[in-house]
Amino acid sequence: MKNEKDKLLLYIERLQSQGQLSFLRSRAMKELDMAYMSFHQAANRLIKKGKLQRLRGEFYVVVPPEYAVQGAPPTEWFIGSLMDYLEQDYYVALLSAAGLQGATHQLSTAFQIVTNKVTPAIQAGRVQINFFYKKKINPAYYQKTKTSGKMVNVSIPEITVCDLLRYKNVGSINFVATILCEMGETLDPNTLIKLLENDDVQTATVQRLGYLLELLEIPMDLTDLHNALCSKAPQYHALVPGSGAAIIEKNKRWHILVNENVEPDEL
Repeated sequence: MKNEKDKLLLYIERLQSQGQLSFLRSRAMKELDMAYMSFHQAANRLIKKGKLQRLRGEFYVVVPPEYAVQGAPPTEWFIGSLMDYLEQDYYVALLSAAGLQGATHQLSTAFQIVTNKVTPAIQAGRVQINFFYKKKINPAYYQKTKTSGKMVNVSIPEITVCDLLRYKNVGSINFVATILCEMGETLDPNTLIKLLENDDVQTATVQRLGYLLELLEIPMDLTDLHNALCSKAPQYHALVPGSGAAIIEKNKRWHILVNENVEPDEL
């Protein structure tokens, strides 16, 4: 019979063989009939050996040998389970979503999530999981996507680009413009119009997006989107809010105060 200290190791090896890389402490203690202190000591021993990592509260992630250097398996392998544990709606967003949608030129070392509760960042090995707050997560904002055999919520392309323009500290306007050059043709104007009409995206965000799509000459008929914006009686907004830079141009079509030259990277 295996020693008490080996119980948890055998447990995570069994989970791994079943393709499961996360678990809750309370469930493991119950299944293994372990007291809290015994579990705590065994878990700390495995964490020091790089076989296990506790992300938050009772939530643990198993680290397969092939991901020992990274300190954790790919985030998409366990993010759905983590968000279920936190009891939060979510979707993979921003640069992480753009990367899954073909925009590979601008990648981030962080994994970016939009969720409906203010949530501190979580360090998962070498990857930091950053959370961005949105009061309401509508199922129309994302689609179930299979990544590495796991199903995760990933923002639809239209939400991806709107979020990139909405949230600060994601990247410069040139950064966003480069992503638009890569994935602009995947955008559906009718979906953007529906999001705008339902107030799922901010009017100012769509103004900036329309301006950029036209400036970058993305092959797309923007007539209906422009008309939908006009029905919202848009006010003038800076292309880059809060920059304090001088106004270069007053774009009347999209009601944008251009305060920065847009120069996407060469692809």
